Amino acid sequence: MSVETISAGGTNPVLTAVEAKPAVSQPPQPVPTVAQSDATVVKEDELAKSLEQIQVMMDLRNRAVEFTTDEVSGAQVVKVVDANSGDVIRQMPAEELLSFMRNLTRMLGTFIDKST
Repeated sequence: MSVETISAGGTNPVLTAVEAKPAVSQPPQPVPTVAQSDATVVKEDELAKSLEQIQVMMDLRNRAVEFTTDEVSGAQVVKVVDANSGDVIRQMPAEELLSFMRNLTRMLGTFIDKST
């Protein structure tokens, strides 16, 4: 987690975003397109590096990570599975929550179908 810092001309040269209080209200300045593309590249690099670290950790423990989308609820599902047996070790969101989301989706669909 990163902490934003703000430089100030007062006695404390660096204030965290929580401590900072704007002295003068100024309109927001547009961010140049180049900076946005650089930030995107940095984020992509950080993401690739993080995924490599996850893969190394999973390989050491003989695990695999699966990213799927639940068909009925549309929820994103992440599973950690045993690479040898294929058994699910951990799932986020849990199967119980996915079941609840599926039922809620069906009930909402039924409610909309009957009310129209």
